[in-house]
Amino acid sequence: MRRSLLVLLVVVGLLTAAPAAVAAPPDDVHPEWGSTSAHDAKVKKGCRSYDYGYTLTPPEGDWSLETFLIGPGGKEYGSGYFLTGADPLTGQGAFRLCWRSTKGGTYTIRALLSVEDLGDHSAGWLPETSFTLRKPRR
Repeated sequence: MRRSLLVLLVVVGLLTAAPAAVAAPPDDVHPEWGSTSAHDAKVKKGCRSYDYGYTLTPPEGDWSLETFLIGPGGKEYGSGYFLTGADPLTGQGAFRLCWRSTKGGTYTIRALLSVEDLGDHSAGWLPETSFTLRKPRR
């Protein structure tokens, strides 16, 4: 039941706040709650997965982590989702990107951590992570 409630709260939050919040740099940043990481890479032909990592030290309660990949020009390229009980506090995700639709340049991971504890809800952004995807000329 608690997990269903947490999922419902996160979905409602995504539908109402996340699209606008992802487009601009976040104001409410909590470095003490965790971080994300990614390495510079070369965009390969075809569609490939590009790994990233996360490490969390969330406040007490059930947590969910939403990750968003923002590319050159502020375009959203992908997202990920991690949840208490299904995912570890330190883990990996991957963004699936395709050669034809991916530009070379600087990419930013924005991550929103939400925590539900006995009816109290808190949410905040982790520090942004930037990395470069190089796209060689043909």
